[in-house]
Amino acid sequence: MKTLLLAFSAILITFHFNMLQGQNIAEQLGYQKDAKLLIIHADDLGVAHSENRASMHGLAHTPVNSASIMVPCPWFPEIAGYAKKNDSFDLGVHLTLNSEWSFYKWGPVTAKDSVYSLVDANGYFFDNIPEVVQKGNPKHVKLELENQIKMALHNGIDVTHLDTHMGTAVATKEFLKHYIELGNQYELPVLLTGDPRLTKDEEIKALVETGNQVIVDNLYSAYPEHFKTGMSDFYTKILKELQPGLSTILIHLAYDDDEMKAVTKGKIDWGAAWRQADLDFFSSPECQQLITEHDIVLVTWREVRDKIVRQ
Repeated sequence: MKTLLLAFSAILITFHFNMLQGQNIAEQLGYQKDAKLLIIHADDLGVAHSENRASMHGLAHTPVNSASIMVPCPWFPEIAGYAKKNDSFDLGVHLTLNSEWSFYKWGPVTAKDSVYSLVDANGYFFDNIPEVVQKGNPKHVKLELENQIKMALHNGIDVTHLDTHMGTAVATKEFLKHYIELGNQYELPVLLTGDPRLTKDEEIKALVETGNQVIVDNLYSAYPEHFKTGMSDFYTKILKELQPGLSTILIHLAYDDDEMKAVTKGKIDWGAAWRQADLDFFSSPECQQLITEHDIVLVTWREVRDKIVRQ
């Protein structure tokens, strides 16, 4: 009888798995097959008080429905406290290996002598991706990234997903491998999209499948040319032309105030005015109207975590 029950259970599990395998992401999340699913995601929480204030406003009062936190940054304690008190918000860890601003710096949460390949002569993260790729020991990368996740969890954050600041954590195959491994280890979805390694590299492909990881169909993020021609035009076009499947818009919310101007001093791209422009568009009635008119369904990484990765 016990053998029969075990066999029957195995059949049910296999059947359930195969049913899920036959469904697209929308169906697995409980929506229509051709639904236009969208995560509007704010990066860089924790980098500054201005960033935190604007992002908290966005999460509470606008269609922005997801965000991620830079654990090594100076204003992490503020956003961690907010996250602990507002655990319904969709907050992930923005895994960080760079400190890109000229006069505002941060370093690893791990003891520097344990991840020495990741820091410059002053103990800060390198400001650019190529230097991390050239000098960063993959073992140090994995140690630091895991400690950022642990620190977020230790501070009471209900981490819903992982993504990567500036894309550095996926810049090499070894980095990407550790990134996905950590997602699988903590049963968290990791932001993955349009990378041929995910389907053509057998080792990486196996990691994606093992963790029930989801590959986003479309990822949108503004670049300098979009800021020059107008953020409103860029985002309006995305919302009007959004296709069925799971899409993500990556944005950066902050106020164009003295603090953010000082943080981003000497930089226009991704600077204070850029972040204010993001906030202005996604706070506008026009943004909400576009979402409604084009039948866009806002979903979160929490849904992906609980209904797919942890199913």
